[in-house]
Amino acid sequence: MVKKFKLINISKIPFESIHGILGSRQTLATKADLVGNNIDALTKGTLKAGEKWDWHKHEQYDELGIVLKGSGKFYWQNEVVEYHPEDVIIIPANSNHKFEALGDQASEFYFIRVKI
Repeated sequence: MVKKFKLINISKIPFESIHGILGSRQTLATKADLVGNNIDALTKGTLKAGEKWDWHKHEQYDELGIVLKGSGKFYWQNEVVEYHPEDVIIIPANSNHKFEALGDQASEFYFIRVKI
């Protein structure tokens, strides 16, 4: 199946609420946009300083996160690490995790969820 390409400026994509935080995600692409079914979604997430996406997990999807701006803490199961710009966070499917933005700048991320 051949699909036509899409060109969308991120500034035109509406914000959604996720994990209890209003307006903290933009969905850039979903599996409906793609021919294959290995990718669930490509999203851009924004957390203001002091906000957090509370504990959650992604059933059947590994998640790859790229930190664009900001710093904070990433919690995975029983572990806590600090994240900074240009960090890549690889989160195995079905594992509990959360993000907490710290400092004086909002944290921004790109996330890709890949079917296992």
